[in-house]
Amino acid sequence: MKPWNLIPINDNGEKLKQIPRLFNFIEPHPYYKLGAPYKNKRMLWSLREGVVSRLIKANQYLKSKKKNYSLILYDSWRPIEVQKFMFCLALKNECCKKGLNFDLDRMDFYPEIISNVEKFWAFPSFDKNSPPPHSTGAAIDLTIVDTGGDLLEMGSDIDEMVEKSKPDYYVNSSSENELLWNERRSILKEVMNEFGFVQHPNEWWHFSYGDQLWAWKNDNEMAIYGQI
Repeated sequence: MKPWNLIPINDNGEKLKQIPRLFNFIEPHPYYKLGAPYKNKRMLWSLREGVVSRLIKANQYLKSKKKNYSLILYDSWRPIEVQKFMFCLALKNECCKKGLNFDLDRMDFYPEIISNVEKFWAFPSFDKNSPPPHSTGAAIDLTIVDTGGDLLEMGSDIDEMVEKSKPDYYVNSSSENELLWNERRSILKEVMNEFGFVQHPNEWWHFSYGDQLWAWKNDNEMAIYGQI
């Protein structure tokens, strides 16, 4: 099977749509708060039309299963400039951890660090044949919130670049807390899978529908959403 980012794209032409305010959102937007260069703040929370429809159904389904739970959104569409900003920030932070000076103009000096960062942040490619998932408007980062407005503990934070962020990391645990985290991750996955979303292999919080990763995991010949 070819790598996920080499799956051909036949974009169906759906437009970006603002996600309705019936959802809970992490506010202020985490990346905008960090200084990410969103040119149109009005589109901070947006996805492809078909993805928004599925997301609404997933939220309703979760509420029907667990009346005290609902989805809360962390991030949605990212312009490629925002993907580059966040990728470089992650790379810089990893360099700092290793006591290295980060130089954006000499990124080829950090092949091992780039490889590790790419497990969580897609390279900000401007190649329309292999766009970052979030830059297609098909990917969403999210978690679960209770009726009191508290985020459920999931065993790692969103965007935490560690092994325990893998969706099934706690599946064989004997710890009571870790089994609870695994159960919550399983609920999130079940709800999203019910409406066709696929989960990122390294991130319990990342789901997508219609992009190259979605096509790859479903063994589809084509993705239906490209860079937008």
